[in-house]
Amino acid sequence: MIIDPADEAGKITECIEKNGLIPSYIVITHGHTDHVLAAADLADQYNVLVAVSRIDAWRLLDEELINDRPYVEKPYRPVRPSVLLSEGDEIWLDDIRFSIMILPGHTPGSMALRTENAIFTGDTMLAGGHGKTSLYGGDESAMKESIKRLKELDGNYIIYPGHKETTTLDAERGGCPNIG
Repeated sequence: MIIDPADEAGKITECIEKNGLIPSYIVITHGHTDHVLAAADLADQYNVLVAVSRIDAWRLLDEELINDRPYVEKPYRPVRPSVLLSEGDEIWLDDIRFSIMILPGHTPGSMALRTENAIFTGDTMLAGGHGKTSLYGGDESAMKESIKRLKELDGNYIIYPGHKETTTLDAERGGCPNIG
């Protein structure tokens, strides 16, 4: 599974090929430029399903919205999502189950993918904080509720954020980090 292919499809492809991987999905945690720029190229190359929350799906089709960021060097090509996800949906890769959590705040349709011991949080939970709520569709009070919801989960999940370093749920609750 390719999660949030920001840009540089060539580097992502190189890593996939070097490790003998076969992608089944591209999953987008939210429809911001820095999480989608390589999606169309990779979807074409590997002929895989593109999954995103039902709420943020329109963003993947909005060239103007994505290309509006000043750091876009190669113009974004819209990609049509083939899987629209909602709260509680699941994606299976062999025997690994990813449960979908819709976590508004960064965008209305931001989502996380939760497995048995890890959560891919996009820009909802970052090490020591969260993503911006000042961009179009952001909502600070919704973000606070989403962070609260994550912190209330039982267990000490490894958090793989869209930016910054990996952390743990215990560390983000105020405990001591313990990444082995």
